[in-house]
Formats: sequence, C-alpha cells, structure tokens
Amino acid sequence: MPLHVVTPFDRAHEPQLDEGLDLPPGPTWRRHAADTCFILVKAGGFLASTYLMTLGLPLLFFLMISGGSVDVFFAQVANLADRFLSADAARQSGFVEELKFGLIGLATLMAIWRMPRFLNEVADGLREKKL
Repeated sequence: MPLHVVTPFDRAHEPQLDEGLDLPPGPTWRRHAADTCFILVKAGGFLASTYLMTLGLPLLFFLMISGGSVDVFFAQVANLADRFLSADAARQSGFVEELKFGLIGLATLMAIWRMPRFLNEVADGLREKKL
C-alpha cells in the first residue's frame, strides 16, 4: 500500500483523456450541474429570506401599533396569549388555521413581489459565468 496518495492536482501535468477526441462544442454536464447548483443555492437563500421577512412582519406590526414602546408591545402580546389560552379548543384551532392562512398568503405575496429581482440576479449570475 503506497503512502503517497495521488490527487487530481498531482495529475494536472498529465494529458487529459479527451484531448485527442473531436468533441462537439457546447456546454458539458458539469456546466449544467454547476448552473443547477447555483440556481438551487440562490433559490434557497431567496426562500429563507422571504420566510424570515414574513415572520418579521407581525413583529413589525405589533411594534408599530405599540408606538415603539417595548412595555406596550409585550402587554399586547401577553393579552393575545391570554385570550388564546382561555379560548375553547374550537376557537383556538380556528385562530391557528386563520393565522396559517394569513402567513402563507403574506409569504406568497412577498415572494411574488421579490421574484423579478431574484430572477434578474440569477440571470446575471449565469450570464457572468458564461463570459
């Protein structure tokens, strides 16, 4: 068993297997894989930031109606929590369903609003790599 491991960097001076072949011009599978990975990374960042913004909007709403006062903000949140806990199970589940519907709708609207910029960034990133 050799102690020296040969890496692809060690083989950089060796001729490639496809140097003598007449390959058709065009993108290779690696370029397609790289483009796909780039799009997936950008899309993941887009979705994560969209959901974080969506979750921050209710916080911003409560801060705005409290006038920026932290004491009033926490009093409103405590009032909402107390009313939620004192409600019966049917009203709690109804509130949770409405909250889910509202947040998903808000996230969808925010994604639609941000989509043109995201598509331009992806197109610019792919165009830069091909130049």
